[in-house]
Amino acid sequence: MRTWHVLAIGGAAGVLSLLALPIEQLVPANPLPRLLLRALALIQPAILVAAAVGIGAVLAPRVGLEAPLSTALARRQAPGPVLRRQAGPAILVGLVTAAVLIAYRYYAATPMAGAGPVAQRLAAFDPPLVTRLLYGGIAEELLTRWGLVSLFGWAMWRLAGRPQVPSAGIYWAAIALAALLFAAGHLPLLFLLAGSPPAWLIAAVLAGNALPGLLFGWLFWRRGLEAAMIAHAVAHLIAWLAG
Repeated sequence: MRTWHVLAIGGAAGVLSLLALPIEQLVPANPLPRLLLRALALIQPAILVAAAVGIGAVLAPRVGLEAPLSTALARRQAPGPVLRRQAGPAILVGLVTAAVLIAYRYYAATPMAGAGPVAQRLAAFDPPLVTRLLYGGIAEELLTRWGLVSLFGWAMWRLAGRPQVPSAGIYWAAIALAALLFAAGHLPLLFLLAGSPPAWLIAAVLAGNALPGLLFGWLFWRRGLEAAMIAHAVAHLIAWLAG
């Protein structure tokens, strides 16, 4: 077994957790059976996660990015030493990120008055904990860190002339670009919910989603992919417990 096999299994678990997502609440007039609708919603995420696993498997090692826990599992080595190195920083980042998520939910994610029925359904949509942990914690980290950060880091490394060791600037640029891209992906939903949101709300949405991405990216770089996954899952768990 290879590292990417372990990551693919984790990614599949994350995608399958979308079956628990009550997507039929967003399309109440849909004639399809509930399970079929949920299964169809898995197609695009499955393709994207599979692509990210492949991209990271090829490019991450070229720029010194790793998934050490998955590698240990693939080689049937004891995972304890890797977990001990990852757990402390991951939990700390998870706690900080949970505070960001709670503040973001309180100040920036409330729909504006007069929102239409579609926007109201989106605002009330509440993913179950299993989806938050598996899709958010595993699949999103495969997409944004393992896939995008590795891709951007590799591209910048090549543009820099393929130095023997990528500079910290290359890593940070790749981390920031992936985080900003992920944050910008939330803007269409914001405009649907808020109509014409004020500049402060746009900035809050970008910052609220980009800051965790920067922290998770740093963990990926310094402690390995699974540290980012642990932090992401811890953040969702605490935010969910906080209600």
